[in-house]
Amino acid sequence: MLDPKEAEELFIKIEKLINENNIKELRKLSEDHYPQDIADALEQLEDKQIILALRVFTTDISSEIFPFLDNEIQEEIITKWNSKQIKELFDELYTDDIVDILEEMPSNIVKKILRASTPESRLQINEILKYNDETAGSIMNVDYTKLRTEWTVTKAIEKIRDKNSINENQTTFYVVDNLNNLKGIIELKDLIFSKGTEKIKNVMDERVLYSYTTDDQEVVVELFKKYDITTLPIINNQQKLVGIVTVDDIIDVIEEEATEDIHKMAGINPIENEYFKTSIWKMVKSRSIWLLFLMVSATLSQMVISTFMKIYGTVDSIHNSNGNWDITYIVTMLLTPLLTVISGTAGNAGSQSSTMVVRALSLKQVDTSDFAKVLWKEFRVASITGIILVSINFIRIIIIYSIEYRGNLNHIELWYSIATLSIAMYIALICSKLIGGSLPIVAKKIKIDPAVMAAPLLTTLVDALSTAVFFSVGLIFFM
Repeated sequence: MLDPKEAEELFIKIEKLINENNIKELRKLSEDHYPQDIADALEQLEDKQIILALRVFTTDISSEIFPFLDNEIQEEIITKWNSKQIKELFDELYTDDIVDILEEMPSNIVKKILRASTPESRLQINEILKYNDETAGSIMNVDYTKLRTEWTVTKAIEKIRDKNSINENQTTFYVVDNLNNLKGIIELKDLIFSKGTEKIKNVMDERVLYSYTTDDQEVVVELFKKYDITTLPIINNQQKLVGIVTVDDIIDVIEEEATEDIHKMAGINPIENEYFKTSIWKMVKSRSIWLLFLMVSATLSQMVISTFMKIYGTVDSIHNSNGNWDITYIVTMLLTPLLTVISGTAGNAGSQSSTMVVRALSLKQVDTSDFAKVLWKEFRVASITGIILVSINFIRIIIIYSIEYRGNLNHIELWYSIATLSIAMYIALICSKLIGGSLPIVAKKIKIDPAVMAAPLLTTLVDALSTAVFFSVGLIFFM
């Protein structure tokens, strides 16, 4: 992996060679670096320069680089290229990589790719696309070599050589009978050290792990973890071998599952896109549902505090000597029970932002240089989410006060407390999301683990801030 300085140097070299139209040196440069590093460098160029570079590279090199490019860049390239160019590129890609690309593309781009593909390739693609997401069938690879039980070792090795170009780093081979039923497994090293005249069925291992196409992908992950394997055969309900899953696919699944679990723990509905590629409205939707649920749930804490305040007899009378509501009653019976609602809501909102940014930092979706962009995005998300929460909370508190005061809401103090909670909640929500979004980046900047620093500091800061904001707004109305 290139360090930041080396990556910057590679980008400058590529940009210079493209501008000079130095095809020979550009191709040599692509052969001297990993496709992933070339893709990272290309993404910093303008779209027309990226397209030009991919046309200059050999088809083999372009096909290796293309899967690592950003989805938006891939879409732009496919839009600009003709059917012949698309066919040449996609003919060199593994089917599972094509499926991953198609899943991120709009329907018109998918149709263009499928039209440019060969009938055989379309059949393989559709074979994978028919399976539900997050199943073994949806992540399997159909580009692999299978061996027959009756073949000799010599013939098997010849077949492996002939099909070397379609194998995705396959060193483990699965053995089937004439009806394509899975019968065994054999490693490449065992083939090499076996006699050429020996039958495959005599040297294969009949103990073979497998998974069904309809199994959840988490089941596949567990098999890889438990048995320490690098490939796994996938069979259908008729016991026929239809594909294999390789360890690189499993790494992607583990990352996706981990991200999903982390988001759920923070009260966020899982989102598939990267942080900056997720729209504001989608982000609001993913966060506001759980925030609403947690806010409404805080009603229980509010009721418990109100009940115990009455049991303790914190105030003797609701009115003071002037006939107005006593300030002690206002603070203890109106404001204090609401404190749990605002502190809990602000804390959960801040935790959501912090979790998303920490995860985005770990996945290299966000960098410390994106500080302002993150704050701007979090501010917009918080502003819209705040309007939703305040609106629902307004209805919630009206219902509670209607029950508690038996429908008599003709007291200005009740409306002041509602206004206090609404205004304070909106301000605290925005502040908590800004703090939650900024702390991990600050931690990363000063070379501290964002996850370690963000969580404890966030809780302390947001609790103190939301309490201060709440009582400060209350002063405006009641003093």
